[in-house]
Amino acid sequence: MSKKVSQVVYILFFLWIPTQWPDAVHCAEMGPLRVQQRYPPYLMFLTPEPDSPRLIEKGRFVTSLSIDYTSIYIDETSKRWSALLDMEMTVVDLSLTYGITNRVNISLALPWISQNDGFLDGPLETYHDFFGFPNYGREDGPTDEFGYHISVDDDAWFDARSGGLHLGESVVSVKIQLTNAGSRQGFISSLLLSLKIPTGDEDHGFGSGRFDQGLVLLNQYRISPLILYLNPGIVLLSDPETQGADIHVNNMMTLLAGIEYNVSDTWSLMGQFNFVTSPFNNTGIEQMDQNSLELTFGFAVSMSDEMVFEFAFSEDLTRTAPDFTVHGAVRYEFGSL
Repeated sequence: MSKKVSQVVYILFFLWIPTQWPDAVHCAEMGPLRVQQRYPPYLMFLTPEPDSPRLIEKGRFVTSLSIDYTSIYIDETSKRWSALLDMEMTVVDLSLTYGITNRVNISLALPWISQNDGFLDGPLETYHDFFGFPNYGREDGPTDEFGYHISVDDDAWFDARSGGLHLGESVVSVKIQLTNAGSRQGFISSLLLSLKIPTGDEDHGFGSGRFDQGLVLLNQYRISPLILYLNPGIVLLSDPETQGADIHVNNMMTLLAGIEYNVSDTWSLMGQFNFVTSPFNNTGIEQMDQNSLELTFGFAVSMSDEMVFEFAFSEDLTRTAPDFTVHGAVRYEFGSL
């Protein structure tokens, strides 16, 4: 067993331990963790946010603020493609959800992106060495410098910029309830339809300049104190606008599989896998062609009847994902604007 697989086994073991604690109080579900795929080339496309099939009531609102901090290093070339991704990135996501009826919700998400040279190259080398994770050649590149460039046949996809806070691709979603357990136990299912609107600047790598559509089947099964999540989906992509590079993309299949454990009436522990098929193929670069798989674990705490805070950490299990993502979010429900 490789060192990296061993570390994943250890993480899953520690997530399993709390399920053996007795006398847990059954609380309202707060999962899954809303951690999205933050691989920089995927920011131009629609990548569904992990979500539950639960809906808010008619006339109610939920507003959410999440902040993700991530780091990535890739420097690879093939016969036709060249890819340099050397950055640390912050994504601030603002969203608002409204209950049109008790069975239909609508939401708007606005991501704001900042890509920078960062400061974690040294600490990340130490972290990878300590746990036996590969460092992907980071030690051979410049320390704490920004680089983001993808080209095909020497034609650039975009002209990346470091610094600032830039609007990414906005997403409008409609969630429709399909089944309701009618009690605290049992199965719930909803359908999530999403439309990505090209509000990001495609010239600087923050958008594709095209619309994308997504469909996800949200499923939840509760066996107190456990809640299981399984969300298969498909994303229909459009070829991006470029500065000359000839780039064609494939539709993506997505899958979220997660578990939540109610430790008490206000605390939940969670772990989940997030899988996304690559929109690229035959680039000759593993970090572009390979499908993406991330492991995320964290917790959520109910601060009040209206407010939930969550914290999570994601680790890449394939190369088509950031080295890590640290995630924090607050959700607040209220009755009117």
